Amino acid sequence: MAQRQRIRPTQQRAVAMRRTLLDAALHLLEERGAERLTTTAIVERAHVSTGTFYRYFNDKAEIISALRDEAVAAVDRDLRDAVVRALDLDLDDAVREIVTTLVDGFERHGPVVLAMVDAQPGGSNANVLPEIERDLFQLAAVIPRRHLPDVPPDRLEALVFMTMGVVVATALRIALFRPPGADRAALVDVATSMLVAGLRS
Repeated sequence: MAQRQRIRPTQQRAVAMRRTLLDAALHLLEERGAERLTTTAIVERAHVSTGTFYRYFNDKAEIISALRDEAVAAVDRDLRDAVVRALDLDLDDAVREIVTTLVDGFERHGPVVLAMVDAQPGGSNANVLPEIERDLFQLAAVIPRRHLPDVPPDRLEALVFMTMGVVVATALRIALFRPPGADRAALVDVATSMLVAGLRS
């Protein structure tokens, strides 16, 4: 039996309650991770009844999905701003701007992104953020097109397609899976060099 889709509230008090539940879930994800997140823990953290929770969400998967949507939208907004900043930079600095923006976004939304990674059979090797990769392909493709005008369009399209997927995966690894003691800035530099070399290949 399909679950009933909850209606997003529009009244200020209901919007505030939904936010309270989302924030409680987010704090618990930070403290415990997705596997140990329960609706009971969420209602206890939010100081509300179980019935209140179920007025807004069907289950913990739905609340994680709502947090995922918020994280994707926030990273997308940051990415759009980064592309605008990168337009007047040379290719190396433009790529570094995109990589740094994605790393920042994945770190800022780390608990939610990790919950998405944990939910995928392929874990960190799965494409957990296809929307980000799709939007990156559409937005950031303007940068190599601007810097590599002599590359034939079909070749450039292939380069951009491959590079943008690598950008997302690399930024995710730097943000959430880098080895203890690894220097974040140095990893961003390595990723930038690899990606620029790929685009110029």
